[in-house]
Amino acid sequence: MSKAEKFWLLLLIISVIFWLGTINGRYLIGNDLITYDEFNFRTSIPPDEENLLFKLVSYASIVIIISYLFVLLSATMFLIKTKLTFKENGWLLMSAILFYVFVPVEIYTYYLDIKFFLLYLSNPPNHDELLRIFGERIGFLKGVPWIAMLSYYAIIALAIFQPMKKTREQLEKEKQKVKEKYSYTYDLHEDDDLKI
Repeated sequence: MSKAEKFWLLLLIISVIFWLGTINGRYLIGNDLITYDEFNFRTSIPPDEENLLFKLVSYASIVIIISYLFVLLSATMFLIKTKLTFKENGWLLMSAILFYVFVPVEIYTYYLDIKFFLLYLSNPPNHDELLRIFGERIGFLKGVPWIAMLSYYAIIALAIFQPMKKTREQLEKEKQKVKEKYSYTYDLHEDDDLKI
C-alpha cells in the first residue's frame, strides 16, 4: 500500500468510528423521547429533561454530519488511490455500492438534522416543531435510514471477511474456462467451399 492509500484508509477508519458511534449514541438518546409500544412521543417528560434531550440530539447530529463528510471524502479518495481492483476484490465493489447508494438519503436526513439544530438554537417557546422534525427524521422514507445503518454494518463485515476475493491467477483460469467453453474455432476445408 502506498502512503496515500494508508492515509485515506486511516482517516476513513477513524471517521467511521466517530460517525457510527455518534449515530448509535443519538439513537439511545432519542429513545428517551419515544414510547415504542405506541410509537409515539412521550408526554410525561419534564421540560428540563426534554430540553436536555433535544440539546444532546442536536449536538450529536452536528458531530454526525461532520464525521460523515470525512467518511465520504476519505472513502472516495481511498477508492481513487487504491491499487485494489473491483474484479479481484468483489467485497470492495459490494461495499462501495452499499455505501454510495445511500448518499442521497443521508444528505436529506442531514438537511433535517441541520433544520432541527438551527430550530433548537432559536430556543422556540414550545417543542412541537422540534418533535415534528425529529419524527420526520425517524420515519423518513418508511425507515430507509435504518436500512442504510444495516448496510453500513454489512460493509464492516465485508471489509473484515472479504468474500469473493480472487487472485489474478484465479481470474485468468476463469477467463480461460469461459474461453474454452464458449469459443468455437472453424477450420475451412476444400469440401466446405460454398457452391455458387
